[in-house]
Amino acid sequence: MKRQSLKSQALFITCSGALVRAVGFGMRLWVSRLLGAEAVGIMELASGAHMLALTPAAAGLPTAVSRLTARANTDKDRQRILYAGRQLARRMALCIMPLFLFLSPWIARALGDERTLPSLLFFVPCVLFIGLSGVYDGYFLGKSNALPPTLSELGEQLFRLLTLALLSLLIPRVTAAWRAAAPALAGLVGESMGLAIVWLFCGKTASFRHDPALRLIRKELWGLSFPMILNRLCHTGLRTLSNLIIPTLLMAAGLSRSEAMSRLGMLNGMVMPLMFLPGLLAGSLAMVGGPAAAKCVSPAALRRLVLRLTLPALAAGGACTGGLYVLAPWIAHLLYRLPELTLLIRALCPMALLLPTQQVVTGLMNGLGMQNHTLLDGMLGAAFTLLFTFLWVKPLGIVGAGYASMLGHFVCLLCSGVHLAERMGIIAKGEAH
Repeated sequence: MKRQSLKSQALFITCSGALVRAVGFGMRLWVSRLLGAEAVGIMELASGAHMLALTPAAAGLPTAVSRLTARANTDKDRQRILYAGRQLARRMALCIMPLFLFLSPWIARALGDERTLPSLLFFVPCVLFIGLSGVYDGYFLGKSNALPPTLSELGEQLFRLLTLALLSLLIPRVTAAWRAAAPALAGLVGESMGLAIVWLFCGKTASFRHDPALRLIRKELWGLSFPMILNRLCHTGLRTLSNLIIPTLLMAAGLSRSEAMSRLGMLNGMVMPLMFLPGLLAGSLAMVGGPAAAKCVSPAALRRLVLRLTLPALAAGGACTGGLYVLAPWIAHLLYRLPELTLLIRALCPMALLLPTQQVVTGLMNGLGMQNHTLLDGMLGAAFTLLFTFLWVKPLGIVGAGYASMLGHFVCLLCSGVHLAERMGIIAKGEAH
């Protein structure tokens, strides 16, 4: 397929992503109302463990495959990278899945709520499906072909929605534990279909089983992936730890366990998805920005690229921030039927500006091979989030947890911005220290 320009790729991913995000947001809204705040809290508690299991197989490998594919000179070299990426994804998944399955009962107890167990078990096969899908997505994006990844994501969301629609007939009759597991089961169906779609686009590829170059390619892919995996582990570990700490601190402030889980569900399951709405544009910019940054040969070219990608992200984030502040009462009353969400939405709406900007900056840095910097920046932001979660949740309630998360993202974005400015030649390295 003919290579798409940066602008056409971003436009295509944004337009198709609008449909995907609309389906996903509508589905999350419907699920939140269908399950109830307590079951959403259980689902969010389990989701931290899901992400920890998924991270080694899926966090950095798509970006690494995309980077190497973008720099490859021949189609045979690109197919060799795809083959090596699939090998690596399968090996990691086949190590993680049996271990996670065996440890699931213990993980449920460690999370402090054994009702998370069904959700944990349904998620296990997703590790393989998501890992392989990520490799295919990176391969196509490295070839400047955004069509297969976006159609795969759309198919995944549609099959997820269809499965949830069928499960909704049973949800009112089951316990909170099984209600919370319904999205995980729907995700399993959706991810398997998304993988099937992107695999069909790729078609049959050559076998490189005995190619001596595979070992070197796997080593290079792992070297590029490892810092991103650590960065994602840092974030997902923080999310899991926060999901354990926040209900405990809320109960120490006088709430019951059920009320504390409901507050957690309100924050992570209802309000935070609103803050990711500008990610519709930022995600597409980050996806195409990584391979484009890998091809930049001068600081001047990089500056032009950064300007082209960050300004739209800032504009979308600023518009969303203002919109959420104004529409918060309507969202809380009519969409979620929880008037108490108004204060939480308004308190956290600046995150709608921080998150898309951070997403684009991180995508550019990963494309430039600056994964070590993104790892250190992420760890510093996570440390701030954790510290202020302890300090602010008890006196401020669930709003304090939101403020702590916002502060952590701001610190991470600030540090990443400095490192990217150094790479662009805007500031000298000595000036940043």
